[in-house]
Amino acid sequence: MTGKELFESALDLCGLRKTDGKLPNDVSDLEQRALSLINILLAENSILDCRIGKKKHEVYSITSLSQAVPLCDIVQNRVLPYGLARLLLLGEDDNLASDMNRLYNEARAEALGFGKPKVEPIAEVYK
Repeated sequence: MTGKELFESALDLCGLRKTDGKLPNDVSDLEQRALSLINILLAENSILDCRIGKKKHEVYSITSLSQAVPLCDIVQNRVLPYGLARLLLLGEDDNLASDMNRLYNEARAEALGFGKPKVEPIAEVYK
């Protein structure tokens, strides 16, 4: 997922896409803020990504919206859109931003469980 795709997902959650699927002209101010907001989210979710992937802690950032988001798929697709929507709505629609914050925190908790391995019995160890 690229930064642009993440931004468009967040706009969909906010209900800001036109009926023909195109982005309205009045979201250009949101698009200008999107890169810095995405980088805040990447830093905020780096610990979650490292726990899921069981890897060394590292904070990632992107330099353009065309760049791929360097976190695992579950965080990209399940967590970040709600987080970005929350940040985009702050100061614009605080009630909806609060709802997005609740969904964001729920998605983070669910994603943390995604990284746990499935326990299965060992079959036929010795032959």
